[in-house]
Amino acid sequence: MVALTSAPPILLFPRQMRFVKDRRPYPAYIGGIGSGKSFAGACKVLARIGNKELGMIAAPTYPMLRDATRRTMIEIFELYGLGYELHKTENVITIPRTGHEILCRSLDNPDTLRGPNLAYAWVDEGGLIDREGWRVVKGRVRDGDNPQAWITTTPKGRNYLWEEWERDATGNELDPTHPLYRVKTTENYHLPEGWAEGLGYTEEFYDQEIGGEFVAFEGLVYPGFNRTAVRRVDTEGWRTTLGIDIGARNPTAILTLRISGTSRIHIERERYQRNLDSDEITDAITDTMRESGAQFAYCDPSAKAYINSWQKRGLKVKPANNDVMRGIQIVKAAIADGLTVDPSCVNTIAEFESYRWSDGDKDQPVKQNDHALDSLRYALVGEAAPKAVFGVF
Repeated sequence: MVALTSAPPILLFPRQMRFVKDRRPYPAYIGGIGSGKSFAGACKVLARIGNKELGMIAAPTYPMLRDATRRTMIEIFELYGLGYELHKTENVITIPRTGHEILCRSLDNPDTLRGPNLAYAWVDEGGLIDREGWRVVKGRVRDGDNPQAWITTTPKGRNYLWEEWERDATGNELDPTHPLYRVKTTENYHLPEGWAEGLGYTEEFYDQEIGGEFVAFEGLVYPGFNRTAVRRVDTEGWRTTLGIDIGARNPTAILTLRISGTSRIHIERERYQRNLDSDEITDAITDTMRESGAQFAYCDPSAKAYINSWQKRGLKVKPANNDVMRGIQIVKAAIADGLTVDPSCVNTIAEFESYRWSDGDKDQPVKQNDHALDSLRYALVGEAAPKAVFGVF
């Protein structure tokens, strides 16, 4: 173990500490937003870097790996003055003092993970990958005297995580192979008072996003969507448009849509990130329009100041029609006509599987976890309407 005597102590609350010390094959830290998931996952890696072995840290997409998982790992190394080298071309972190190596990988194409045996693997935000991705990861971990694969995530409905850690196991910390550490956001005493309540979640979404519970969502708005629609598609020659939903504390969601003819839709890319300031949002829109070659973009109509600013820059961004029920019908028609979603669009997929109607009211969807789907609705309603002249309004 690399000595940490010159650094401040690692402050873990009790459930985090038990998770970090757990040596059973498949521990899972299932927690609410801000419950310290990534920090706990990184601390488990830290506990192993004194050994000369090969491990892996992984996330559902490369941006999530780069911006969150790998960054958390590196911040901990730097906080404790641990010598490391990041080899960006290979996407590998090495610890020269011990010969430890950490592969950094995204899981949007799990088949690329097949290769050398691993001593351990950490999958961050594992609720956003599918069963096949987790199966491939587990198949790689078979080296050393304590091979172990662990997941840290906020739950996303009752998917493979619920089946493997709750339905088919004890659903608690006592399971001999699949201990489940369920952590509420409110257990993290490092958060400001009232932070969790300020996120505005209620009912089932509160149970999932704050309580870390596996929730079975009923009354889905888009029951016709299923995982058979998740695949890569050759979109050469298709036209391109963007949908934009602006968030502050909530995520900003930018979807890149490829459209063939009048009805065939492929969601090719998502940018989905919380806590962006106005300059960062503008940069993200500008970069996405340039990189995708989008002809038009349709934005949340309440963001008038943003739209005016972008139009002055020459960007063809138009305020969207926010007729929710009409938009839902257009999205349903696109699903019926074969809408597909690239596997990298993990947040969009998760929203399709949890976006539901208010209890007993099929005229009003629950206004939570809908940022990517709002972007999709804006773009498709815009594409269905006659094109207008763009100008500052």
